[in-house]
Amino acid sequence: MEEVVETQEPALPPLDPTLAPVLMFYCGRGGADPEEEGDVGSARLVYSIPKRQLLLAGEVDLLFDDVNWITPQGWMLTLDPATRSTSLRDPFTSRAIALPPDTGGLLAGSDETTCVISTPTPADPSCVVLVIHLTNPVLCYCRPGGTRWLRHEYRPELLVTDDHLDRDKIIHAVANHTTGASGRFHTCWSDKVATLEFSPAAPEPTVLSATGIVNMTTPPACFCLERTLVESCGELFGVVFWGTALDGNNFEVLRVLVEKLEWSSGAWVKVGDLGSNRVFFISEDQFGASLPADEFGFKENCIYFCNNYDKGLYVYDMEQGTTAMHNPGIEIPDSLGPILLMPAA
Repeated sequence: MEEVVETQEPALPPLDPTLAPVLMFYCGRGGADPEEEGDVGSARLVYSIPKRQLLLAGEVDLLFDDVNWITPQGWMLTLDPATRSTSLRDPFTSRAIALPPDTGGLLAGSDETTCVISTPTPADPSCVVLVIHLTNPVLCYCRPGGTRWLRHEYRPELLVTDDHLDRDKIIHAVANHTTGASGRFHTCWSDKVATLEFSPAAPEPTVLSATGIVNMTTPPACFCLERTLVESCGELFGVVFWGTALDGNNFEVLRVLVEKLEWSSGAWVKVGDLGSNRVFFISEDQFGASLPADEFGFKENCIYFCNNYDKGLYVYDMEQGTTAMHNPGIEIPDSLGPILLMPAA
């Protein structure tokens, strides 16, 4: 593998590192949809979670376009549409890690794909940058220090395990519930956990393999949201929200379950804490992530989560068994969901 190079190219306008992690809101004038207004009078607002401050951030326009991918590790995959050059950038600093150019035009826009990294830092020799198509069984990937992007098409029909699943649901799970852990990628659906592994010596990734996992039982009269995977200190956790659907878009959380995957027994095991000095962050339809609590001024064993159609930031305290809601600001429409941006390691 070639040496990972930290470039000196102009980076995205940096955010203040002391603000991280943050929620980003794209607001139209008076709470209107900015796309309907033609972007006139719209504003980019950033809410610092540790400082509980809402700030105007007009310099982050590029974070909202379709050639930047936000990852759970905080690094952003950036594509220059003119030159097809790619890099990993830290939006809170000026750091940038060069990636191979997408000379073959393999990468679709971030509105059609998601991006995950297999390790917390790009300098790790096992690091792989993976771009997953949302509606097609297509994976594009590269390595920092590598020479090119590669394309792999998997066969979702081979992963269908019961009558409740079909090809499209497998593609949805791979695209929306994949996380990196210890140099590999994991995703889950129903009672299965699938693993995708890349070998530097092999031209193609190891085919997705599904392992049967014993699930926890859902409480009666509860609706269960899909499990969110969180990598923390090399271990794989699952966070499940149980509650009741209030209407088509809103969901009231009644209970939060945290599980850790025990590979030896092939089961999700309920845990009472997140591990020493850990705090989790979960954004619906984005990802789950973990941080050291004391480094960012958080109380350990808390889960911060937000939803697509709700501006609120919710905090579940595992020790107390309680959930509190933080209002990022009265300037933000109640139904406007945020974008979560984590600090990069």
